[in-house]
Amino acid sequence: EGTSEIRRRNLTTEVSTSDRDRLVLGFLLGDTFAANNARRLDGAHLVDESWNSVVVNGADQVALKVSFENSAAERINLEITLDPASQLPSQVELLNDNAQAMQVALTYSPANVAALRKQNFPSHLLIVDVDQDGNTLNRIASPVSTPNDKPETQVATVDRNDNPPPDAPLVDKPIVEAPVARQSFTDAPSEWKSVKPVEMAANEVVRQIDELLNELWTKNDVAPTMPADNGELLRRVYLDLAGRTPSVSEVRAFENDESTNRFESLVDRLLKSPDHASHLATAWRSFLIPEGVDLTAFGGVEAFDQWLAERFSSDDSYDEVVRNLLLAEGRLVRSGPLLFYSAAKLDPDQLASRTARVFLGMRLECAQCHDHPFEPWAQNEFWGFAAFFARISRPKGTLESVSTVMRVSDVDRGEVMLPETEQVIAPKFLDGSKVLEGEGAPARRQQLADWLTAARNPFFARATANRVWGQLFGKGIVEPIDNFGIEHQPASPELLDLLAGHFVGTDFSLRELFRTAVLSKAYRLSSGAVSVDDKRPELFAQMNIKTLTAEQVYDCISVATLLDSGPTGDAMAVNVTRIGNTSRAAFIQQFRTPVGRNTEYQGGIPQALTLMNGGLISGATGLSSSGLLTSLDAPFFTNKERIEVLYLATLSRKPRSSEWELLDGYIGEDANGNELQEGLADILWALLNSAEFTLNH
Repeated sequence: EGTSEIRRRNLTTEVSTSDRDRLVLGFLLGDTFAANNARRLDGAHLVDESWNSVVVNGADQVALKVSFENSAAERINLEITLDPASQLPSQVELLNDNAQAMQVALTYSPANVAALRKQNFPSHLLIVDVDQDGNTLNRIASPVSTPNDKPETQVATVDRNDNPPPDAPLVDKPIVEAPVARQSFTDAPSEWKSVKPVEMAANEVVRQIDELLNELWTKNDVAPTMPADNGELLRRVYLDLAGRTPSVSEVRAFENDESTNRFESLVDRLLKSPDHASHLATAWRSFLIPEGVDLTAFGGVEAFDQWLAERFSSDDSYDEVVRNLLLAEGRLVRSGPLLFYSAAKLDPDQLASRTARVFLGMRLECAQCHDHPFEPWAQNEFWGFAAFFARISRPKGTLESVSTVMRVSDVDRGEVMLPETEQVIAPKFLDGSKVLEGEGAPARRQQLADWLTAARNPFFARATANRVWGQLFGKGIVEPIDNFGIEHQPASPELLDLLAGHFVGTDFSLRELFRTAVLSKAYRLSSGAVSVDDKRPELFAQMNIKTLTAEQVYDCISVATLLDSGPTGDAMAVNVTRIGNTSRAAFIQQFRTPVGRNTEYQGGIPQALTLMNGGLISGATGLSSSGLLTSLDAPFFTNKERIEVLYLATLSRKPRSSEWELLDGYIGEDANGNELQEGLADILWALLNSAEFTLNH
């Protein structure tokens, strides 16, 4: 009643993820806001969420903080008070909004449900009857599928004494409901089907990826943008696979290669390079080890990075890498894979949360204190998963910190209990598979590792395929990357299952998974376009622009300016030193930006000042300290060639005609000595501080 235009329009059609976010925001803020601030809802999409338990009027509630961002890049921050029993919001408060501070109170009654029943409600959203206390009475409607297996709305027929008055109490009669035949991703994750292995030639998998994406674009009336030019694609693949920009000699080698498969050959070479292994180790450690945990007592992250880099360098199957990590034993002082346990303080709940997020793509921690408010995970399922980590040797009680002398090993005692109860929870796999208990049964961690990395596991391969795709494209097929479930549907379930099946079919080869995704036509599309279409980046019809990590910023400056280069016999070749590089570690600590999605700029003035005026840039552009500027002293260079080298070293391309016009007036061909050196240093400084240099596009 009184719904805004956006809500009326979307109630009668299948709602996309972006439209759903906008619909939800409009509902939460109320019709008054939607009518007066229609433009603020344009392009609104969910960008962040967090929660904590609170007590309101003596009752346990959930305070959910969510942030939306609209097409004008404005943040709309809400705090929603949820009843954990009914999973319904009772109050919404608009935060940090000087233009319009407001609160919206929400109440529910049978009349609301009766009104909803008359609407052609979105097929993938569940409608339930609730009483005035928020207690669920009956399911009213649920998604069904058509003979073509496409979701379609069907509302159950309900007979409640013909036409009762709006304020009449609901009569608890059986609901006549059509049989439900859902696709796997509209079911609760615990009911998902196993991944079917795909065993076919790699080029055929790439062809099918292209075909599925073409179908997705056609279905959504999206035209892909133009292919990336050689310089754009070359820089992108180096950043994504090696974590750095190419050196000048590498750019020239690619330009001079006239073979028809030069890109494929480059991808193979990068995937086998030490830089790929160390870059992947840094990327994987960033989500394996929570940000902000002080690990100084355990030797920092160097040993962990080294262990991961060695695994990726030898192309160990990913399931074995994960098994070795989960089954690591020994004293914590040994660090390496044991850092995964040190960072979680050996707590079963922390280990369960991190394991589920990283390897299964599930945010189970939302079910730690109560049943999950948005997904069908019960509290006892979270603690059933945590029980697999309950039998690790550790002192009794809560640990504020862990000691390096503590040892990780499996023992025959230890249980978890529901918070504030004495109820012991037995270990339980998330798909309902049987757990062996009793004498002679394998250790719980062993059973967890076996189940988690098994080919039949419905989550492991899909979550990994989605994470790799998200790392390359700046956005996962399921977004957020670590939040699989019925609330976050894949942009293309078929694409996700093809990649996951290929991953299983290649014995869990991460290298092959990266290769397949990079060789797709979608990866080779430009990040630019003649016209704006918000759906293109969402559906991989245009490459997302990604912000560089602090590690990548340092490595790119290092490569471009020959800062950390060792003796190679080639003035334009470099060796990237990542592990054990104290200068790099200090820069990363100072430059690191807030955690967020890599398509959103999270930095600010401190990071910009660090880049413009910090010691790294100063040394990289100093007349006496810059390896790149020193190399340009050679007398056989013309001034135009010197400028061209600066562009190739930083942006992996030559100057455009408009840039040449500007630069010709800044450094003439007859410039020399101090004038030339200072001019080149200024150009290099400007290039290193440009948006084009600090973004992956």
